[in-house]
Amino acid sequence: MKPVPIVRAARGGLTGRRVQAIVIGLVVFCSTAAATLALGLLADSSAPFDRAFAAQHGADVTATVSGASPAQLAATTRLPGVTASAGPFPEASVSVTAQVTPTIHVSSGHEKAIPVTVHEELTLVGRSSPGGPVDDLTLKAGHWPTGPGQVVLSSQSGLQLGIGSQITVTGVRGSPELTVVGIATSATGTAQGWVTPGEIAALHAAGAREAAQMLYRFSSAATTAEVNTDISPRSPMRCGTAACSAPSPG
Repeated sequence: MKPVPIVRAARGGLTGRRVQAIVIGLVVFCSTAAATLALGLLADSSAPFDRAFAAQHGADVTATVSGASPAQLAATTRLPGVTASAGPFPEASVSVTAQVTPTIHVSSGHEKAIPVTVHEELTLVGRSSPGGPVDDLTLKAGHWPTGPGQVVLSSQSGLQLGIGSQITVTGVRGSPELTVVGIATSATGTAQGWVTPGEIAALHAAGAREAAQMLYRFSSAATTAEVNTDISPRSPMRCGTAACSAPSPG
């Protein structure tokens, strides 16, 4: 059977422009390979976050609530779509200072440790234990606070402090000092540090409103749109009366 005219014409065109045909073929192949590699890298980069999120029961939504009664907060845990919740945990936003001693290269082959005072804004939450149905914290070093004056810092707090270091809470009567007794990680970054629930009252600045943290997991939370749908119509936890945030891979 003879080739149909259109096939004959195409074959003739490729034969006459063999170099161009090879270049086009290579470009198409490379483009396909690059796209496949990019998709693979994207999947690989998000996989560790997804695994940690699932293992630590990460929070789909973290809500900081002021002025809601315990009954109102309890009611939010029974709303349709809520599969797990934790809290309320007392919360305080504080300014702290700490002294770190980074090693600085001062000359060729020489290093020097120079004390530096750093200032940070931290969200501290009162929790009696690191475990729970939502945001199950992983203690990487040290132990959980057992009394006043102790704090567990998040590994993502921005303060590179070791066990036994001290931080001073400023803007609070008495400028209380907290000793770092542990380092923990949160899959969803719900706080920069944790203390005992009774410690929070001493960390509130004068005139500051008391706040509580609520953590939620939803049956539909695969996308930002689904999370927004979960929280937007609900009261008192809707973001009109609470500061809400959702996790993002990072």
